[in-house]
Amino acid sequence: MNSSQEIFIGKLDRFIRKYYQNQLLRGSILSIVLILTYFLIVSYTEYLLYFSVPVRTFLAAFSILVFSVMLIKLIILPTIGLFQIGKRISYRQAIEIITRYFPDLQDRLVNTLELTELSAKSESTKDSLLMASISQRMESIRLIPFRKAISFKSNISYLKYMLIVLTAIIGTYIFLPDMYSSSANRLVHFRKEFIAPADFKFVLDQQHMKVVRGSNFLLKVHTEGKYVPSDVYLVSEGNEFLLKKEGNNGFSYLFRNVNNDVSFYLKAGKVVSLTYQLELLLKPGIKSFELSVNSPSYTKIAERKEQNLGDISVPEGASLQWTIEGEDTNEVQLIFSYTLNHLDTKKDGDAFSFSKKFFKKNAYKILLSNQHFDKQLFANYTVDVIPDLYPQIQVSSIQDSVLTTGYYFKGILKDDYGFSKLRFCYLINDQLPIYIPITISRQLSSQEFYFAFDFATVDISEGIQVQYYFEVFDNDEVNKPKMTRSEHFSLLIPDSKQLYDLNTNIQDSISNRIEKGIDLSQSIQEDIKRLQKNFLDGTGDKWQQQQMFQQIESKKKELDELLNTIKNENLKKNQLMNSLGEKDALLLEKQKQIEKLLENVMDDELQKLFEEFNKLAEDFKSDDLNKLGNQLNMSFEDFQKQMDRNLSLLERYDIETRMSKIIERIDKIADNQEDISTLGRKQDEKMNSQQLKDTQKWKDLEKDLENLLEKNSGISDPYQFQNPSEDLQEISEMMEESENLLEEGKNAKASKNMKATSKKQKALAQKLNNNLSQSVGAQLTVDIDNLIRLLNNLMEFSFQQEALLTDYKTVDYRNPLFVKVIEEQGELKEEYLLIQDSLLSLSAHSPQVAALIGNRIFDISNYLDQVLEEANNRRKIQANITQQKVLTEVNELSLFLSEALKQLMEQMANAMPGDQIGDKKGGKPSFSGMRSEQQSLKKMLEEMINEMKSGNGKKSSSEKLGKFLQKQEMFKQSLSEMMQKGGVGDETENILREIMKMIDQTELDLSNFSINSNTVNRQNRIISRLLEAENAHREKDFDKKRESNSGNIIKLSNPIEIFEYKRVRTDFEGLFDDSYVKMLDYYNKLYLDYMIKINND
Repeated sequence: MNSSQEIFIGKLDRFIRKYYQNQLLRGSILSIVLILTYFLIVSYTEYLLYFSVPVRTFLAAFSILVFSVMLIKLIILPTIGLFQIGKRISYRQAIEIITRYFPDLQDRLVNTLELTELSAKSESTKDSLLMASISQRMESIRLIPFRKAISFKSNISYLKYMLIVLTAIIGTYIFLPDMYSSSANRLVHFRKEFIAPADFKFVLDQQHMKVVRGSNFLLKVHTEGKYVPSDVYLVSEGNEFLLKKEGNNGFSYLFRNVNNDVSFYLKAGKVVSLTYQLELLLKPGIKSFELSVNSPSYTKIAERKEQNLGDISVPEGASLQWTIEGEDTNEVQLIFSYTLNHLDTKKDGDAFSFSKKFFKKNAYKILLSNQHFDKQLFANYTVDVIPDLYPQIQVSSIQDSVLTTGYYFKGILKDDYGFSKLRFCYLINDQLPIYIPITISRQLSSQEFYFAFDFATVDISEGIQVQYYFEVFDNDEVNKPKMTRSEHFSLLIPDSKQLYDLNTNIQDSISNRIEKGIDLSQSIQEDIKRLQKNFLDGTGDKWQQQQMFQQIESKKKELDELLNTIKNENLKKNQLMNSLGEKDALLLEKQKQIEKLLENVMDDELQKLFEEFNKLAEDFKSDDLNKLGNQLNMSFEDFQKQMDRNLSLLERYDIETRMSKIIERIDKIADNQEDISTLGRKQDEKMNSQQLKDTQKWKDLEKDLENLLEKNSGISDPYQFQNPSEDLQEISEMMEESENLLEEGKNAKASKNMKATSKKQKALAQKLNNNLSQSVGAQLTVDIDNLIRLLNNLMEFSFQQEALLTDYKTVDYRNPLFVKVIEEQGELKEEYLLIQDSLLSLSAHSPQVAALIGNRIFDISNYLDQVLEEANNRRKIQANITQQKVLTEVNELSLFLSEALKQLMEQMANAMPGDQIGDKKGGKPSFSGMRSEQQSLKKMLEEMINEMKSGNGKKSSSEKLGKFLQKQEMFKQSLSEMMQKGGVGDETENILREIMKMIDQTELDLSNFSINSNTVNRQNRIISRLLEAENAHREKDFDKKRESNSGNIIKLSNPIEIFEYKRVRTDFEGLFDDSYVKMLDYYNKLYLDYMIKINND
């Protein structure tokens, strides 16, 4: 492109720039004019008309649209063209604009533009011609100013419009100064409702038009202006509601239970207020919540779920979980007052959850929050924690009527959830308690238990106090099992004096009851005789006879109760002495035999006769009454004889027992004197107190011994005791002297005197023991002689009765010789009565005889009377049958007497010289003595071996060998005797047999003079095996004792039966198990107290 072309294009470009400058200037002036004109028109019309919100909203939208188009068209597009951005007008368009001002130049300008464009496209050699043509044309238009085609002055005409608009604006402002501000304000706030000025206006008293959903809202409004309207209406959704007038210019309206936004305006005549919006605030709330309670496993309470329940009572240690479903809620908080903390819940969707364990009562509140409300209180609740209470126990006890050391216990247990264990505890003095577990049902929260215990099984001594109680543990797994003790009971084990007095009192009571029983039986006999006489004389009517029957029956019942009481008291006395005193084999045997006699004193035959006698009360028959009455009288005479015999046996047994106890007491006092004498000088106070106690014990013993000797002198065939008064007096003086020496501080002399006193007392005890043993032995010898004589007489009677039975069979009852046979039968009866009296006298001394013969001697006498009656009535066949019964009974009696004789002779044979009443060992060799003997024999063996090795002392060795064999033979005899007597146990007996074999082997070695180390080792094994045998025997004795003690416990009756017998109710048996029915604690306690009360009534 040459310079001409560039000049042409440059001139066009400058023109186009001026063109856009002119466009921009014109657009600015027009924009101002249009905007001011639009503003003037809209402001004025709005000021006059008070456009509504929709109109103003439309104007706002329309204004934005118009202003946007005008701005783009008049300002933005010229500006873009000026800065050559985007599309501009083309050169041809520019030439067209220029030719409007310079019409003559149109062809030249167009041709020049075309040649210029052609020159730019051509590449041929003809370019120079084209360029020359362009240059020529440029020369013709070079001096023409294109810019003059556009004049800025042409825009001055638009300024007059601007001036007009400004003048109008100024004019309106002068006359209407608030028009522009008020209209502009309303147009800018086009969404806000504005009311045209009136004579009055509505003014709301509330600053905030907000209400919580579901609540009421009181709208208060007053008017301001020239006057106050009489009625004001609220218009909402086309409905009008009259407001309540309050005061001069006040009005109110109550929106009730608002659940939605409310749009309304106020109206009074033609005056209308703005439209108001009552905004609904959504208060956070809870649709529902679930409270799950998981109690501790040991309570056995199933999981519990409560709906919409915040106040709750739960067991201690329970875990609670809240699941809350919120409504318009963003946050839930549970604040616990007693734990001084708050816990935010975890949100899962619309549900909030929280869990916590409770160990004590706690109050809490639920706070809710959302975008409008912060921590709004929903409710206050309390979690009441029910503590696991201590278990409760109530125990009552009954002492066994026979076994004085036996006690029966009945208890009631109560707890919230169950128990872990129950145990019986006893302790002796201040020692550690001993526990005995008791089986209970751990799951039942209310239950009874029964327990029986014999304190004789406890290793206690006299004068000791035993404390005992029960301990029950609940099954609390949160705080560990809690224990409750029952009330404490105590049992004082009587000392020897108390035991002696108790035994004496019981024996006196038994004796009195036996005598009363004899008197009562005699009274029954007399009543039966009066009744018989009444029937024979016919002096009494039926009512009187009926009364006599009832009186006899009543006395019979009284007699039965009396006999039962005698039997029980005797058992009680025996059990007391057996459980708390030393046990003597001979006395125990007598005890058992007397118990058997008291058990059978009222035999079945007598009971049967009374039953038949009672039936006569319904059907009076004089013959039957006379017969039964005679039989009853005879039976009661036999009964009285038995009671006399039993009383004699009891008295003799009591004297033996009491004398044994007195001997034991003397021995204990003697041992105490020996012990006191060994106390040191620093124990003066203890020596004094012990001596005073022993002195008092000795005085009590003197009185008891005097009373016993006095009682002994009052029985038939008394025991022969030497008068101990001199010994007693001497011992008393010695004890008083010891007491005085202690008071003077002469302890050494006092100790010496005490030792002498102890020896004197032991001598007295030995003397009394020997007297008792000799008396018993002498009586035993007499009883054996009498029993042998009676056996011979009974055998002679049996032969005579058998011969007479033959005569009965051969002699016809019509033969005069039959009378002689009857007379002989009568003589035989008299002979038997002598034998019977002798047997009764013998049985009064010997319980063995009395227990074996029983009531048979009276049966034989009755049969003999029956034989005589049947023979006199010539009932020969019946008489023969009864005679045969007599022979059978006599033969059986002879067998029993032979057995009694055998027992008496064995008892006499066992009474070896030196044996005493109360000897517990019975002459049995001891294991310790046998081991000592074998130790000495071992030394003899060792000495013999040494002498044989040295070759000296052959004669001495032979003597020792003979002595060794002699002692070993005696040892073997002792072993044989021990095994023959039995009672050593299988294990001990096997060891003893093994020892016997080793002894035989040792004797064989000695006989062959084969004495060596093997012989000594064998002797060591013998000693070792003896020790094992002793241990085995001790264990066997322990087991036996334990079995005996267990037997004592077994002897205790079933506790349930005892309490039922005593009429102590067991109302818990059929009651419901309240472990499944949980009552409130207050009523639960009342229930337990009631049940305990009625069970103790």
